[in-house]
Amino acid sequence: MKKGNLWGLVGNVIFFSFITLMITGGTIAVFGEYIAQPTDMVAKVDNMFLTLIAAFAFFSATVGINMVANFVPPAYDLANLMPQKINFRTGGLITAICGFIVGGLWVSVITQMGMFPFVNTLGAILAPVFGIMIVDYYIIKKEKLDVNALFSDKKGGKYYYNDGFNQKGMLAWLISGYIAVGSVWPNILPGGLGDFFANLGGGGGYAWMIGAALGAIVHYAISSKK
Repeated sequence: MKKGNLWGLVGNVIFFSFITLMITGGTIAVFGEYIAQPTDMVAKVDNMFLTLIAAFAFFSATVGINMVANFVPPAYDLANLMPQKINFRTGGLITAICGFIVGGLWVSVITQMGMFPFVNTLGAILAPVFGIMIVDYYIIKKEKLDVNALFSDKKGGKYYYNDGFNQKGMLAWLISGYIAVGSVWPNILPGGLGDFFANLGGGGGYAWMIGAALGAIVHYAISSKK
């Protein structure tokens, strides 16, 4: 698992980032202008054979990435959320329906927001969960988990918390998520804090790091160390 994640994630990110930098940087020498979008590069070449190869590559990459990153995980998450009623197939259907709804709203709503603000806002919402999970496992629980208790829904169980929800974790997520989203949209934050991010031009590019750090700090501060 460690080797697979090291080479599959870190190695691939470094390798493909290098290719991306070389190709986009090369557009200046070849076309005399900086072109970041792959589709715009292909359009500049004006070659039918290359266009067909690029279209197939774009299709394969889109399907491959979305199947692994955006379809399989939520399908399993939904199945684990209600295993008595939802299996992987049903979870996949729910995921697909939600995907079609988002796709339908993409042009009319999301593009009005802008690609980077949308992605940064989404990252700001999800990042605190990462920070909370990391500090909860490594610092609060000191890497020790009762696996059997994890899958028990009995009241009074070690991980039952408050009626099945870790309310302190939820509170940490709400607080840190609010501030992280506010770094993208400073106008939703109160006076001084909103002005701080506004003067920085918005902290959108750092929203994920802000959210993850705040989630970890707030969760550690309000949670029991026992």
